[in-house]
Amino acid sequence: MDLVAQRLKAAWQRWVQTPQKVFLRKAVFQVHLWSGVALGLYIFFISVTGSVLVYRNELYFAAISETDRQAEGSPGIAYELVTTLIDLHDNLLAGETGRAVNGVAAIAVLLVACTGLFIWWPGVRRWRRSLTLRRGVGWKRFTWDLHSAVGFWTFAWVVMFAVSGVYLCFSQGFHEIAEWLQPVTVENAGQRFVDDFLYWLAFLHFGRINGIGIPCDGPGLCDQSVKAIWAIFGIAPAAMFVTGSIMWWNRVLRRWLSRMSLR
Repeated sequence: MDLVAQRLKAAWQRWVQTPQKVFLRKAVFQVHLWSGVALGLYIFFISVTGSVLVYRNELYFAAISETDRQAEGSPGIAYELVTTLIDLHDNLLAGETGRAVNGVAAIAVLLVACTGLFIWWPGVRRWRRSLTLRRGVGWKRFTWDLHSAVGFWTFAWVVMFAVSGVYLCFSQGFHEIAEWLQPVTVENAGQRFVDDFLYWLAFLHFGRINGIGIPCDGPGLCDQSVKAIWAIFGIAPAAMFVTGSIMWWNRVLRRWLSRMSLR
């Protein structure tokens, strides 16, 4: 038992001091790298469309103009484009099948985010450097710093978007779990914790419900500020894809192409 404790203590010290030398980190890094490559375009697409659709009400208002309704008696092309964008983001234009694919992909995004947080830790002496961007470094180091800092500061938001996305895709399963955890009784009808949790889970995905924001009580500056925050953090995964792709190209693909050209 003492030997096991000593080995665990030594492993913990290596992780705290020099995590780059720990085999587990190297393995998790590979999982993060290749899962990010596999999901990269999906993450970019769902991030950009989701950020835009924070303003779906405003888009609808702009699309359904008085001219469209009076001249044609039905919504115009702009309205159809907004509706298609929503269906593309929610269902990948494939109905229930597309929504299920979205749900599975959201679970995979959780894997990318959690492995990214795991490998973010640079060691006790350098962790502060991974929170900011430094001047006077080359573009390769700057790209790494940008990827690391954005990933850390937006981690909670990405997890929130992913978990709430899973809920919206598989809501029936979540409601069944909620019913199992807290069945409806005469005493708790209409005031169950699980109902409030699921409501806020859905709300947090969108950042708006007909102009109601956090802690806003109607349309206005507060509501628009909430939407702006959601839109900015919603675009963060797309930025992570761009910086991650640059690093993947530089570290993996470019080296592979160089080796192939020498054969």
